[in-house]
Amino acid sequence: MNLILFFTYGGSLRTWADAGLLDREIILYKKLIENGLKVAFVTYGDESDYQYRDKLGDIEIIPSYTFVKKPSSKIIRFVQSFFLPFILKEQLKKADIFKTNQMSMTWAPLLAKLLFKKKLIVRCGFEWYRFLLKSSPSFLLKNYVYLTEWLSYKIADGIILTSEDDKKYIIDKFHLKGSKKIRIISNYIDVDFFKPSSTAQKKKNHFIFIGRLTRQKNLINLFNAIKGSKYILDIIGDGEIKEELKDYSLKNQIKVNFRGRVPNNKIPEILNQYEVFILPSYYEGNPKALLEAMSCGLAVIGTDVDGIRNIIKHKENGYLSKTDSKSIRDAIDVVMGDEFLRKNMGARARKFVISHCSIDEIVKRELEFYSTVLKF
Repeated sequence: MNLILFFTYGGSLRTWADAGLLDREIILYKKLIENGLKVAFVTYGDESDYQYRDKLGDIEIIPSYTFVKKPSSKIIRFVQSFFLPFILKEQLKKADIFKTNQMSMTWAPLLAKLLFKKKLIVRCGFEWYRFLLKSSPSFLLKNYVYLTEWLSYKIADGIILTSEDDKKYIIDKFHLKGSKKIRIISNYIDVDFFKPSSTAQKKKNHFIFIGRLTRQKNLINLFNAIKGSKYILDIIGDGEIKEELKDYSLKNQIKVNFRGRVPNNKIPEILNQYEVFILPSYYEGNPKALLEAMSCGLAVIGTDVDGIRNIIKHKENGYLSKTDSKSIRDAIDVVMGDEFLRKNMGARARKFVISHCSIDEIVKRELEFYSTVLKF
């Protein structure tokens, strides 16, 4: 079976490497190769993507801008992307299945499917249109995203979503009731890498947040929750409101340490310095940072919202709060003040990830779905 993965529009191996995500993102495809598949990546990179050949092993690299000159104009690049299936026809016609990494700019794989009469699986790490509506998008963007997803869901032979919430949403919004081509496959975690450490020294009164610094993450309410307390929040990540958050924490004398972006392969070592991880978001998809913390055996606090409540079972494998600062503070007080609860929730959190999200379990589900799609 030959699988060709189309990167998100504009993405490349270098993009993944610069974000510290390369090792995490390629592990699934290396495991698929171990199970007999041939895998190739179509990226929006140039010759610089070839520097990662040794790391990718048997994954074939197809950087688009080694086959065609990259225009300086963003508009021309966008238009050019529609012609990629023609430009890369010799590489693409070898595939059995095309797969998208995310829903952004699925035009190239959609056209490739129609041109070469291959199977297409579209994957949503999060439901793009659903997320977009929460941010007051422009009329043009809103309709562009809706059209992209409507066509993708209709034409694709398979749809991979990461949560039941997203499945219910697209069935209703895009009229897919009764469709047999939807599968729920969680984000994967390497549980042998993200695991508890018996030797790590824990930081007293500290807890950790990992993620993008955006309004979606509800960090101002988290800051207000610990204002005037003994608690210290350590933040791993970057984003558009970083400076605003720094100014707010200084102005209000909130104990926050901004540790910046960290490569994903350093995260287990960092997580194991803490007993508690917190994710106070207004909404989520299938948050990898939360799953990684759970895999390391941390007690986790999350808000009772889409994308979190279907992972955390209250007082079993984690603790749920509302999104307001008082509720978040109450949850922190309970979890930070009860060692027995922390240890029990942490142990159950790891068991949950092993049974639902381990890389070996996800590889099995992916392989089964590929075989099913080929029979459609």
